[in-house]
Amino acid sequence: MAPASFGNRLNMLTSAFFLALTALFFQGVFVPIMAILAFSPFLALTIMSSPFQKALLLSVFSGVMMDLFSSGPIGIHALNYLGVCLFLYRFKKHFLYEHPLHVSLFTLLVSLCSTLLALPLLFLFDKGIPFNGRCVGTDLIGMPVVDALYAFAWFLSPITVFRYFTKAWRMFWLKRKNRSPISP
Repeated sequence: MAPASFGNRLNMLTSAFFLALTALFFQGVFVPIMAILAFSPFLALTIMSSPFQKALLLSVFSGVMMDLFSSGPIGIHALNYLGVCLFLYRFKKHFLYEHPLHVSLFTLLVSLCSTLLALPLLFLFDKGIPFNGRCVGTDLIGMPVVDALYAFAWFLSPITVFRYFTKAWRMFWLKRKNRSPISP
């Protein structure tokens, strides 16, 4: 698959941002118990497809959006997402943002790093977290897997379907314009 042009990447990131906002809204309204990281697939796509400065800016912006809709200390999500972007940007060369499996795996890494970085940040802001053995299994193993599945179902499936239909539509019109003399 050929790399996407700047316009396609911008459209992909814009649609991913609005999908993340929609998921954040649905999570808050319908399923407040489910603790998915709504912006983790957007962060994964941003890190994988953007230059360093733009990835940092978009990660802080998505963290600010999370801070506006959360009850935690203001700025904690922005710092968290900035730290995740700083740490994971060097690993982006091992993943391709055009492949859904790569984006899902990178979303798993984003979710895991965000959870690990949230622990010291919450203690820095004097927010204690009750620690028990179950949280290691659920927060460090289970939730990143759920976030990867969420990225595949909510982000990558619509984007892949849109790319397929766009490509089919272009091929239809190209074939229609360039008819050979043999075709009726």
